[in-house]
Amino acid sequence: MNKKTKERYPVKIVGAGPGDPGLLTVKAYRSIEEADVLLYDCLPAVHVTEVASSKTVVRFIDKHNEDPARRVDMLDVLEQYYNEGKKIVRLKAGDALMFNGGGYEAKKLKERGVPFEIIPGITAGTAGSNLFAIPLNEKGETNATLYLIADQLDDRVGLIRSAARMMRDQDATVVLYMAYDHLREIFALFEEEGLISDLPVVATSMISLSDEDCVEGTMQNILQKMESREMVAPFTFFIGKYVTHYLSPKSQAERDLARITQMC
Repeated sequence: MNKKTKERYPVKIVGAGPGDPGLLTVKAYRSIEEADVLLYDCLPAVHVTEVASSKTVVRFIDKHNEDPARRVDMLDVLEQYYNEGKKIVRLKAGDALMFNGGGYEAKKLKERGVPFEIIPGITAGTAGSNLFAIPLNEKGETNATLYLIADQLDDRVGLIRSAARMMRDQDATVVLYMAYDHLREIFALFEEEGLISDLPVVATSMISLSDEDCVEGTMQNILQKMESREMVAPFTFFIGKYVTHYLSPKSQAERDLARITQMC
């Protein structure tokens, strides 16, 4: 007696956006609703898991557990569920291909012979600029916006200097991700390339969530302003000659209430 071949479905790598489920694309929303298994490994993506069906297996994959014996390989998990014939959604915060390793996972899935598709998501820089009306480029001002990740500086000093020259010579706008820990060093490099210390900066935090916040300042004082507002990571920074914001954040009382509500 021949066993029926088990139907298998392509893995869906889904950009979960900055956090608010309302910012999911329609295709992403439907994919999450229909999933048998929902996998994620970054906390911002957890906010969209509420879209999943009550029958969906929602699983956090701890890739960075301090105990090597307890670390889990996301690709192994994806392949296992694929072979079981499950409809899998692998969530990536923001957009899967914007500083999120989506390209690496796509390459490895192809090598393993596991079919996949990637569904775009709204990256934090795009979401933040729209939610607070932060102009990234305007006709007659700047025609360039640079998105940079700055979680480490060792191999990116040259890139940061190049970005500074683009701001200096072309009035480009720079959007920085994961840069808070190195912000003073980055600003020092900017100044070495001829940028003035009062260059406008807008810092945003918790983009699209109930306690999202933003503050406007300069390279010289933005850290102090962030500290005085008790802003909470993750942060995205917008830097450039024409950077400002035209929509104000919620009041301190509203943000505090939102944080308390989240903890309850």
